[in-house]
Amino acid sequence: WEMINYALNHGIDRYNFYGVSGKFTEDAEDAGVVKFKKGYNAEIIEYVGDFIKPINKPVYAAYTALKKVKDRIF
Repeated sequence: WEMINYALNHGIDRYNFYGVSGKFTEDAEDAGVVKFKKGYNAEIIEYVGDFIKPINKPVYAAYTALKKVKDRIF
């Protein structure tokens, strides 16, 4: 709600809340999310994608290694 208000107060006419995979079929895992968003008159726009550009490569390498370990444990 805060981001919606922020966008409205700053003249921003679109905001990406994410939540959809880009698979727009009836049997897609997130088909319910797409239906929910469209129920609020949302326009689903497909962009190229998101990218990660590490600023500090050693820290990012450590982060990704630790994340892999955590994902294996939990």
